[in-house]
Amino acid sequence: MLKWYILTPLFLLTVIIYMLVQASVYKTRYYNLNFGTGLRLLHLTDIHINLLLVSSSRLRKTIRKANPDFILISGDLIEKPENLNKFTKWYKNLDIGVPVFAVYGNHEHRCFRQNPSFKDNFDMTMKKLNIQLLVNDVVFFCGKNSGKDKKIALVGIDDVKTGKPVSNDIFNRVKGNSDIVIAFSHNPDVSLNIPEKSVDLLLLGHFHGGQIWMPFKIEYLLLRRDKLSRMGYIKGFAKVRDNLIYISRGLGTVLIPFRFFSVPEVTVIDI
Repeated sequence: MLKWYILTPLFLLTVIIYMLVQASVYKTRYYNLNFGTGLRLLHLTDIHINLLLVSSSRLRKTIRKANPDFILISGDLIEKPENLNKFTKWYKNLDIGVPVFAVYGNHEHRCFRQNPSFKDNFDMTMKKLNIQLLVNDVVFFCGKNSGKDKKIALVGIDDVKTGKPVSNDIFNRVKGNSDIVIAFSHNPDVSLNIPEKSVDLLLLGHFHGGQIWMPFKIEYLLLRRDKLSRMGYIKGFAKVRDNLIYISRGLGTVLIPFRFFSVPEVTVIDI
């Protein structure tokens, strides 16, 4: 019979391998919201390239299979300025052929505070990669096929905790000039700040769906100060202030390259 001092290390090794595997795979979740635009979006968030275990080759196949009309990235691409080259190489290998829009996350803003000159470098790199940054800004486009008469407003909102506050004037303006309003940001707490009934869909990240699962939501009660998570909104769809939101589990990890009962995700939504 095996002794406890043999079983215990074996058990711990098994758990570590399991958490590494969970961090390296992901689930593609498909949803249809029937907004009538004929468009499909793909949402990524919390890439955290320095610890990312998801291969660009696999993600490239997922993107091609999903065949989205545009891609949204809700921030936290990097941890430090030196990660930017790694992200550039990883992203180029995705070989994306559709419009891509992104917002800053709290980790980008932390880099900018610590290295003020890095912001220009980051922005320029995004431009070279054909990633359009939408920082409290909006772009308009039309639906396609049978929904080609639909006008869609896409609003990118800066991180609510570390970025610049978004003006409610943006939402007042787009609501009268569009049929559908899609917004995306990093921290879900932004949903408590924007006007009621101002968006048809708000895409978010930041929470990782609970990167390391803990019973009774201990992570959110003790380790996080975000209001929405303490209200019980951690992942998936929810209605907040009469706005439909979706909180993604994200693609990467922070602190350690482990996930436990919290598989990363790529979200594909037909609107």
